[in-house]
Amino acid sequence: MSVYLKHKTPIFMKTALLVFLLTDFSVNAASYSTGDNVSYDRFGLDINTSNPTSKEGNQKKEKEQVINNYQLVDALIKQKQFKQANEEVAALLKQNPKQSVYHNLKALLQLVDKDFIAAEQSYQAAIKLNSKNLTAYNGLANLALHHKHYSQADDYAKAILAINPYAINAYRVLADSALKQNNIGTAEKLLLDARIKVQDNIAAELGVLKLLGNVYISKKQPKKILSLATDLVKRNQKNISALSYLAGAQLINKDEQAAEKILRQIITQQPNDVQHHFLLAKLLSKQQDKETEIVKLLDTAALNTDKPTSILIYKTVILIRQKQFKQAFNVAKKVDKLNPTSILGKSLEGDIYLAQGNYKDALKSYQQGYQIIPNIKGLDAILKVLEILNKPEEALALLEKELVKRKESTTIQFRLARIYQKVGKNDLAIKYYELALSKQSDDPVGLNNLAWLYSQKNNLKALKTAEKAYRLAPKSAAIADTYGYILLKYGKKQDSLKVLQQAVRLNPNLLDSQLHLAESYIANGYKNEAKELLEYLISKQRLPKAIKLLEGL
Repeated sequence: MSVYLKHKTPIFMKTALLVFLLTDFSVNAASYSTGDNVSYDRFGLDINTSNPTSKEGNQKKEKEQVINNYQLVDALIKQKQFKQANEEVAALLKQNPKQSVYHNLKALLQLVDKDFIAAEQSYQAAIKLNSKNLTAYNGLANLALHHKHYSQADDYAKAILAINPYAINAYRVLADSALKQNNIGTAEKLLLDARIKVQDNIAAELGVLKLLGNVYISKKQPKKILSLATDLVKRNQKNISALSYLAGAQLINKDEQAAEKILRQIITQQPNDVQHHFLLAKLLSKQQDKETEIVKLLDTAALNTDKPTSILIYKTVILIRQKQFKQAFNVAKKVDKLNPTSILGKSLEGDIYLAQGNYKDALKSYQQGYQIIPNIKGLDAILKVLEILNKPEEALALLEKELVKRKESTTIQFRLARIYQKVGKNDLAIKYYELALSKQSDDPVGLNNLAWLYSQKNNLKALKTAEKAYRLAPKSAAIADTYGYILLKYGKKQDSLKVLQQAVRLNPNLLDSQLHLAESYIANGYKNEAKELLEYLISKQRLPKAIKLLEGL
């Protein structure tokens, strides 16, 4: 059986309900001081003054200048202006070679270039200048972990904790080191001990609990997360972060009723909160007749943030569900106004038109969005509408045009192959499947479809190709069906029977698989089983081939 690459519903944002609130809680470095000549400011910098005996005012001025320089280089790095960033750092180091922060920046840029040896040397230089430079120790710990030097990574992490016992990254390094050595029990114990050590700092405890949560998720023990979260809230009953963590733990344990209660408690305490209004809205979206409350929650969240785009997108989804298309258009226009250089607004407009069955205008909106920023989501939205309108030639023309621009795009090649296969132009479908699979050979759907096309042409490569697809996706009923039927075609009757039985077990509603299984029963001499299955199939749907096979028995 051929498996077509189906487009996902083009609703721009289908937000997953569960945004598990094991957030990256970080300790505010300013809350912990290590002593002389070291400052943990809000940028997480470890600044050493060039003259520790100078007046306090001069030291403060020097630190402010270092922060400004750091911000400048950091902004350049974020903008990927690496050449200019390197020039700035070189100038800063020439001006003040003893400032450890600048060596940290140099190491960061060396990491961008994947020059790990040079980065390590820069971090070591920073530590020589400032023995309590946490940023440098963090960098060295992560480098050691990356290169599987676990003992060294542990040593750096312990050095960090000697300076700052609330440093969550150090606990992460120690836990990751243990996990990478398959010592999950060691990682668990280490983090449980760390939790006790940092209980006087809730931000640090939440950071450790996040790490523990990852361990328990990997062990499929979500109830342990809930137990830890419950204990945390007992000791911090009105703390929003603790309550948020508990709500996340309840969601992980599929106790949505309890999570809803906690989320309502949070927004009662903080009526202008954004995150939890949004999360409660998404949670309620799984319930019937809650749309009015959901919209109110989203409106509150949107009013209290200067970046409401994701909330407005979700509101549009809810309004479409309510068939309140006029209001949905108004919200989509707000999104478009907030993001004039983005495809978001046009994509939402297309979704609204699509929900109304106005395919012509949906296509126009998607095309306008694609002109702003060509991407695969926009392309798939256009292809879906063209498929609904039964315009495969337009879809093929669009894809061929796009392939000229992006000749090596396997994504476009797969879509071309799928449509050519659907319209019966099998030679072209084979051409594009082969092209795509030459670069992406582990795509089970592409392999499956190519195997089916080969089998229609009696190409001996069909069996090997189908087997590869099956090995990659043994739990796909359609792929098992293709492999099983090709096995039958090439005379491997017993193997065929086993695989086709599996295909039917995986999806009992797939009539083609049951028909192929009936053929395999006949080939293997199981006439009674074949007769019973064919009679059942005919009762469901009078398939001509099933009737003919039954008559042959």
